[in-house]
Amino acid sequence: MNAKTSQFEIDGGGPRIVAIETSGRQGSVVVAVGGRILEERVLSATSRHAVELMPTIEAMVKEVGWRADMIEHMYLSLGPGSFTGLRIAVAVVRGMAQAIGCKVVGIPSLEVIAQNATEGEVVVPMLDAKRGEVFAARYERDGEGRLVQKVAAKLVDPVAFLRSAVAESCGKVAVLGEGIAYHGAAMAVCDGVVELSPEVWAGRAREVHRLGWERASRGEFSDVAKLLPIYIRLPEAEEVWRKRHGVE
Repeated sequence: MNAKTSQFEIDGGGPRIVAIETSGRQGSVVVAVGGRILEERVLSATSRHAVELMPTIEAMVKEVGWRADMIEHMYLSLGPGSFTGLRIAVAVVRGMAQAIGCKVVGIPSLEVIAQNATEGEVVVPMLDAKRGEVFAARYERDGEGRLVQKVAAKLVDPVAFLRSAVAESCGKVAVLGEGIAYHGAAMAVCDGVVELSPEVWAGRAREVHRLGWERASRGEFSDVAKLLPIYIRLPEAEEVWRKRHGVE
């Protein structure tokens, strides 16, 4: 155990945690003790989670003086998002949980992205789903400024969803997420919508860690045996296969 890790244990302690976010093009990983982040890294290559995720986790764990079997909690972003990134993350976490017995917390990706919004009483995270649709959810701030889910993640027409959010809210609707890059026209025709900066569109492992730690502190862990990505829509290749083979 190195001095850095020991100091964090002295300053508050808690379980050793790895949190990962792979739902977008640029993945990231956090290593933490309890609520305190020791290190955060962004994967160097976009959309290469299969190549970089496990080596990055191994390097970061080694850097803070742990062995892999010392990890006690793993938190991950479950989707919707990149089909490949989600599959890799779930496979890695399930494999490690089965091998070393760590506890797991899965967080919806749109909830992770929503945390980046520093403005707006109503927040809509949005991801491109192709075919003119998006994956979106709606969150509203409570009296303490925390985001509370009002509409769960679903596959929607962006214009209809945003107009509904504006109509049901009392203020501006803040929109963020990679879906904006593909559906800018929806922003243009919806009065009352504020498009947040691209700098806050991507989900971050530090928010996966924060949300996961909150749930873990309440004892709200995921059932590893039932841990699956949140796709909402099946991957296109699987849809084609099902149609070809007459599978509903």
